[in-house]
Amino acid sequence: MNEASGRSLSKRKFLQLTGASIVGVNSIQSVEACSFASLPKDFVYLNSGTEGSMPDCVTQSLQNSFRQWASDPTTSYEENPNLGKRQPRNRSYLEKYLGVGENQITVTDNTTMGLNLTLMGLNFSAGDKVITTNHEHNAILSPLQIQEQRQNIQIVSRKFPAANALDSYSATELIEYLFPNVPDLRGAKALCVSHVYPATGIHLPLKLLRQKADELGIKYLIVDGAQAFGMFDITSNSDKNSVSYCDFYAAPGHKWLNGPPGTGFLYLKNDKIRPPEFYPLMSQRMSKFLEPGAEEFPMAQALQVRGCCNAPGFLAMTTAIDYLNSLGGASKVEEYILALSHDVKSILKTTSSSCLVSAVSDGSLNSGLTVFFPFSWQEPDKLFKDKATAYWVVKELLEKHRLQIRAIGIPRPDGSGSDYALRVSIAQFTTKKHISYFAKTLQQVLSRI
Repeated sequence: MNEASGRSLSKRKFLQLTGASIVGVNSIQSVEACSFASLPKDFVYLNSGTEGSMPDCVTQSLQNSFRQWASDPTTSYEENPNLGKRQPRNRSYLEKYLGVGENQITVTDNTTMGLNLTLMGLNFSAGDKVITTNHEHNAILSPLQIQEQRQNIQIVSRKFPAANALDSYSATELIEYLFPNVPDLRGAKALCVSHVYPATGIHLPLKLLRQKADELGIKYLIVDGAQAFGMFDITSNSDKNSVSYCDFYAAPGHKWLNGPPGTGFLYLKNDKIRPPEFYPLMSQRMSKFLEPGAEEFPMAQALQVRGCCNAPGFLAMTTAIDYLNSLGGASKVEEYILALSHDVKSILKTTSSSCLVSAVSDGSLNSGLTVFFPFSWQEPDKLFKDKATAYWVVKELLEKHRLQIRAIGIPRPDGSGSDYALRVSIAQFTTKKHISYFAKTLQQVLSRI
């Protein structure tokens, strides 16, 4: 596998390719000599949309923190600013990195936790309308279904266009198609959507979503950022994707950011939100909101104190952010990932004009995910949308060529089930050699369908 032999893209090479410089490095764990050395030399990993890897500085940070915890557990939990239950350092770090205000961030175990804290914490009433789509992850759908059963809310699920039609839309047209200004959608309590859709790779800019929510008079914009943090610049510096456009934004640290498992964050726009509008689910601090005459207590802090958490992981997640900054920052990493992802899409579209699900015509819909249907290399317009074929291709690429991608189901608009496609993730450590190797090995596998 000579063409894919580099372990991963080194920091030095990344900076050369992007023209970036080292900025914003301030973590406890140095990132100067950091790389993705844990990824084997003979393995091409193109599945960060499921799980990212970790650079050496992140794994070292984890090891150091676990040793510190083991040497003095009680002090670590009760008092240590990096590892303690209130998480002052790591919360503050994320707030400064994202450019948001104090007490607007709670560190969480994953996106699902953040979305459940939000959707189960909000005080929905019977008849409240919540708008979502048929392409949402169960991290959104499951808590909404609970609220539907318990509180009798009304879930309005909007259907995405068919997979083969997505590229005919611009970002503005797609958002208008999904959420038109019609009576059934106006005045809803919440709009619950994904920033990047895992089944298609479609990216919906947060600024456009905010404008649509305001147009429809929707109270809360709640966003699943599972496929965005570490891929897109969601800091306050971003005009189109600042997290501050949302009322609630939940994201993981373990996918595109390449932080440890069991890490993430929840952003709350209203740092003064409190019961009965919002309740601190999973928290040990509800009493703070019940004490007569008690001073206002920040909800983000209340959500943080919930027992023993993955504190070593939270500190290592900030090291992953430092590593991202050492590559030139969020906007430079976004530029790099989207450029390579566009190359993948172009290769596929040139080979089979009808296989691509992810959009290429409007760059603002592009993401680091590329989704396409398996096709016959000899007859490129002959597509396969069944589950068995998609999983067979994934297995062949992994077992025979040491290349990891993923099979993914795409819900059909008519509700009759799902079509199955293949998904490629472009990460910080992906190189042009990896893409060339992917194209070569894909040809070998698809030639045998």
